[in-house]
Amino acid sequence: MDLPNLPAPVFTTVDGVTQGTAALIYMAIGVATWLRAPRDIRTRVFLAFALANLVVLGIPTFWWLRGLSDPRRLPGAATAAMIAALGVGTLLLFHFSQVFPGRRPWIKNSGAQMAIAYALIPIAIVGLLRFMPDSADKVTVPYILALLVFGFPLSVLLVFVLPVAGIVSLFRSYRDVRESPHAYLKGPLEWILLSQIAGGTLAILFAPVLAKLAPNSLLLSVLTVLIWALGLMTPIAFAIAVFRFNVLALDAH
Repeated sequence: MDLPNLPAPVFTTVDGVTQGTAALIYMAIGVATWLRAPRDIRTRVFLAFALANLVVLGIPTFWWLRGLSDPRRLPGAATAAMIAALGVGTLLLFHFSQVFPGRRPWIKNSGAQMAIAYALIPIAIVGLLRFMPDSADKVTVPYILALLVFGFPLSVLLVFVLPVAGIVSLFRSYRDVRESPHAYLKGPLEWILLSQIAGGTLAILFAPVLAKLAPNSLLLSVLTVLIWALGLMTPIAFAIAVFRFNVLALDAH
């Protein structure tokens, strides 16, 4: 198989429909739960996470609706906004895992660490993208140093450390509620764990490989729909916890 001569993946109708509906569902649940308890840390963090998803999923959908099917032709500002929102969204998902259904020990003693991360991560991402050379022959020593000092640690943090730490936090919360009077919250936590573990594995490990080996194929479309369905289990589980199990009545502190 001649990989260099394979057709480049395009943003298809399946991509547009799944990403567009996912962005709308996240926002609908984010706003609805926030209106239920505007001062609750859980609804505020989830609303911010929904907004990050709106940027990540909404920008390519917007340009697709305008006829752009090649992701490589997105405007630079749109690409930077998407990647920055993706980084902040990863941080928000970890934050959510630390406060849902209640605060974990780490977040109680974290001090200003989360606030600092929220400020620095998007600045670092946008800065690295803004000054990224157009070609390999234009790479400078200062930019290489910036990649080593900021880019590499940031990639490890966002791709590995925070997702794993978030899953561990959710699993520990699941273990705690299973042995408590709030065992009814096992269901939503199981849904979120399945969503993040299975959906994340497919999106990070399998989808990029399939997009390279079989771009624009039926199998890739099926995988896209499966990732979409698994991803929506997170907001739906939170909505069920809020509106059916009244999780917001539990002390968030």
